[in-house]
Amino acid sequence: MTRTYDQVAGDYGRSFDLNFDRQMPSYQERLHNNSQNNDPLHFIVTKKPAEVKIESFTTLILKITCFMSIVAAIFYLSANWFGGAVSKAGHTTDTSIKRFSIEKTDLMVPLNMVRFSQQRKSGTLKRLDLYAHWPSLSGYSEKHAQDFDSLKDDAPLIFISLEPQTMSQEMSGRIEGIYNKFFAGPPIEAGNGLVRRAFSADSAYFSEDLYYEVNSPYPFATRCIRENDKVAAPFCIRDIIVGNGLSLTYRFHASLLPQWRDLEIAIRAKYKTMIVK
Repeated sequence: MTRTYDQVAGDYGRSFDLNFDRQMPSYQERLHNNSQNNDPLHFIVTKKPAEVKIESFTTLILKITCFMSIVAAIFYLSANWFGGAVSKAGHTTDTSIKRFSIEKTDLMVPLNMVRFSQQRKSGTLKRLDLYAHWPSLSGYSEKHAQDFDSLKDDAPLIFISLEPQTMSQEMSGRIEGIYNKFFAGPPIEAGNGLVRRAFSADSAYFSEDLYYEVNSPYPFATRCIRENDKVAAPFCIRDIIVGNGLSLTYRFHASLLPQWRDLEIAIRAKYKTMIVK
């Protein structure tokens, strides 16, 4: 499986929520090995009869029963805890509206749109990470749980981050001043009113292409991992300045690129509904 966009492009400061089995590679194998090495009964089975302290049959049965009870209790608690982690993966269906503050902006956001549980407490944050189902731009729900929990890269999800502005210009304004210094080859028609420009192999964007709107004084622009790249899945990232010293970055799978106009309009409109005026 290809790595996610974040695992390769760490400089963006964005990271996907990973499923439990990805967080714990070879977990089952290590669990099996540890159980053999640490099993108290292993001593009784592997020791030679002469080396084993003679105990009454009743005492031995009591010890085995006690041990199995402890194991069963641990297994039950672990199954419930890990089962919940896998099924929910940190999601919540709580649609309660909470107030958050970033820089000089106050926002009212439903909790089921907040990606990380540690960010779901009202207050001042350095950054707020959201996710939403496309095209409804609604947060996590039982209706769309399969998409939120999906291991597929092209699940219809939009990932949004709000944080203090660090660039003087958003991505659209960086085409001429920055990106054009790293292009390799001429623009190629990409359809849907966009052109594609490949970045050179010796640039920091070597595995990416820039897609941008033609014949526009301030065009839509997004950087996307090349679909034939063997390292990362084809995700696109775009950042916009939303005012009050705040920047909004959103990420989506390249399969949604033909809907870029709808994406841009919907995300800007969604953000406006969150602002406390």
